[in-house]
Amino acid sequence: MTFSKFKIGLLILLISPNFLFSQEMRFGKYSDAEFIYNEVAFEPEADAVVLQESSYNMFQGVVLESKIHRRIKVLKESGKEQANVTLKYYKGNDKIQDIYKLKAQTVNLVNKEIQIEKLSKSDFYEVDAGNGWMEIRFTFPQVQVGSIIDFTYVKADKSILSIDGWVFQNEIPTLKSIYDITFPDFIWYKSLKQGIKTISHDFKTKTKGNFRWELDSLKGFTAEPYMAHFQDYLEKVSFQLEGYEFRQQDSFGTDLNQYKSLFDTWQDLTDFFADRLEFKSYMSPKKKTREITGLDTEGTDTLQLAKDIYKHVSNEYNYSGFSAIAPSKNFSETIASKNGNRAEINLSLLAHLRNHGIIAYPVLISSKGNGRSDLVPFPFVDQFNQLIVVTSIANKVYYLDATDSSIPFGYLPSQFLVNQGFLMLEENSGLIDIQSHHSSGYYVFDNILIEDESSLKRETAVKAMGFDGVYNTGLFKAENSSSAALKEKLITYQQENLNPVFTFEENPKSNFTIIKYTTTKDLDESQNLYVNPFQLLRWEPNPFVRSTRTFPIDFDYLFTDRYGAKIEIPDGYTLDDYPEDVSMTLPSGAMSFSFKVNIINGTAIINSIISVSNPLIGPQEYPDLKYLIDIISSKFKEPLVFVKNQTLVPESNPAE
Repeated sequence: MTFSKFKIGLLILLISPNFLFSQEMRFGKYSDAEFIYNEVAFEPEADAVVLQESSYNMFQGVVLESKIHRRIKVLKESGKEQANVTLKYYKGNDKIQDIYKLKAQTVNLVNKEIQIEKLSKSDFYEVDAGNGWMEIRFTFPQVQVGSIIDFTYVKADKSILSIDGWVFQNEIPTLKSIYDITFPDFIWYKSLKQGIKTISHDFKTKTKGNFRWELDSLKGFTAEPYMAHFQDYLEKVSFQLEGYEFRQQDSFGTDLNQYKSLFDTWQDLTDFFADRLEFKSYMSPKKKTREITGLDTEGTDTLQLAKDIYKHVSNEYNYSGFSAIAPSKNFSETIASKNGNRAEINLSLLAHLRNHGIIAYPVLISSKGNGRSDLVPFPFVDQFNQLIVVTSIANKVYYLDATDSSIPFGYLPSQFLVNQGFLMLEENSGLIDIQSHHSSGYYVFDNILIEDESSLKRETAVKAMGFDGVYNTGLFKAENSSSAALKEKLITYQQENLNPVFTFEENPKSNFTIIKYTTTKDLDESQNLYVNPFQLLRWEPNPFVRSTRTFPIDFDYLFTDRYGAKIEIPDGYTLDDYPEDVSMTLPSGAMSFSFKVNIINGTAIINSIISVSNPLIGPQEYPDLKYLIDIISSKFKEPLVFVKNQTLVPESNPAE
C-alpha cells in the first residue's frame, strides 16, 4: 500500500467508518480499511469490534435455512478472548436444528502480506449441552492484536412455528448487522421487534415476501450493577407463525385453497398446550395424589394444606435444572421418577393442589434474562420461557415455583419477579399483572453504650424481612454464625474487637429472621470519640460508580430499610458535632431517603429510612440515583463526635 493511499483511507475512516464498511462482506475477501481500523469512534474503549455480521434466511420447503456470517477485529490484548466461539442449536429427538458448512479462519496482515490460518473439521468440537441442546465449540489460532476473525455457517431449522430471528447487538460494538428473510407466499408470520433502532427501521423491500434490517453503529453490552439482564433490552427481531394456506385442487382443477390461522386469541394459545396429552395428564390427573403424598388433611385449613403440599413437592421432587413451558412426560411418569423440568414439577404441584380441592392454574412468564423487557399484548408463544403456578386462597393470590425447596411458599426466585404473566384458563385466558405483596427490607436498631469510659459497646438487632430474609436464607443461619461473610455483612468496619456472639430467631410464617449480636471497641480516654450510629446493609461500597448508564436499574422488589440508633452521651464528653438532617426523593418518586438526629435528655437518637417504591428505574434517572446513593453512602459514614471534657487543674500558690 502506498503512503498516499494510506492517508486517503485513514481520512475516510475518521470521517465515516460506516461508509467504509457499507459494502457487504464476502468470506475470504478483505479490504484495506478493515486492516487499518483500530478504534471504535462511538465506543473508543472497546477491545474488539464486529466489523460486520449478516444472516440471510430463506425457506427450503418447510425448513428455514439461515446463512450466517460474522467478522470480528481484535483491537486490544483483552479482545483476544473473541477467539473462543460457541454456536448453540437445538437438536432434540427429531433433529429440529442443525449446523453445517462451517468455515472459519484467522487473518493477519504481516509485512503488508495477508496471512490466513484456516480451521479444519478436526478443530470443531460438538458437545452435548443437555436437554436436546448441542454446542459447536472452536478456537481461532494465531490471534493477536489486529487480527481479523472470520467465520460462516448454515443453520437449518424445522421448528417454523417460532423463528429465532436475530439479535443485532453483541458484547462488543457492532459496525453493521444485517438480517434478511424471505417468506414463501403460503406462510404468514407476525414479527416481534425490540429496541429503538429495530422498531424504527424501514424493513420492507421491493421484493415480495422479503424483509430486511440493516442496523449500524450498535453499542456493545456489558453487565451493570443491579441489572445483569441486559438481554431483555437488546435490539432484536423474532417471528411467530400467524397462518398458512392449504393448496389443493379438485378433480376439475378448481382451487380449494384454504387459509388456517394460528393463535388469533390468547385462548387459542392455551388450547394449543391443553390439547397435548402430557399437559392434560396434569390438569385433570386420574391418579389420586392424596394417596401419594400421605398428607393428613383432616382439620387442616386450606392455606396450611397448600403449604404442606408445596413443601412435599419441593422437597420430594428433583428439579433437572432445565426450564420449560410444557412437559415432555406425563404426570404418572413424573410421579414415578420424582424428577422433571420446571414445567413438570410445577404442573405436578398444580395436580396435587387440585386433587385436594385447591384452585390452581398454570402461568407462563418471561423470566429476567430471557430477552423480553415487556410482554407483547398478543399471543406470541416464543416470548415465554418459564411455567409457574398461581393459586387463590381466602381471596389472596399466591405465585408458586416448587423447584427450589429453599424458597418459601408464596415467593418466587428473583429472576421470576416480573410484571406480567399469561394465565391459562379453561376460558378467557389472557395476560395478568403479577404483583408481590411481601413487605421486604431491613430493620436495624443499635443501642450504643460507653462502659467504664474505656470501652464502647454496641448491641445490634437486625430484622431481615420478606425477600431480604428469603434471599439471605443461606447466610442468616445459626450454623453460619462464625462465617466471615456474615460478619462482613452485618458488622461495622469501625469495630476493633470483632468476637460477636450471634443469636438467630426465625419466623417461618411471616418469613423474617432476627439476628442479634454485640461488639465492643476499646477507647483511648485521652482522645475524642467518633461513633458511627449504624452500618449501611445495602450498596456498601457504592456500586454505582460509572458516570453513565445504558440499561435500567433493577432492584427486583420493593423494600423499606429502617435504621435506628440510640447513643447516651457519656459522662466526661460533650457532643460536639453530628450529621446534618437529610430528606431526598428521586424526581420520579421511585426512591426516597431521610436521615435525622434528635438530642433528647442527653441521648442522641438517630433514625434513617431508605424506601424503594418502584424497583425498576430508567437509565435517564441514573445521574439522580447515583447522586442519591452517594449521599446515602457518605451520610452513613459521618460520625457523631464526642469531645473529651477538659479537667481543670488548680494552679499552685508560689507563696506556699
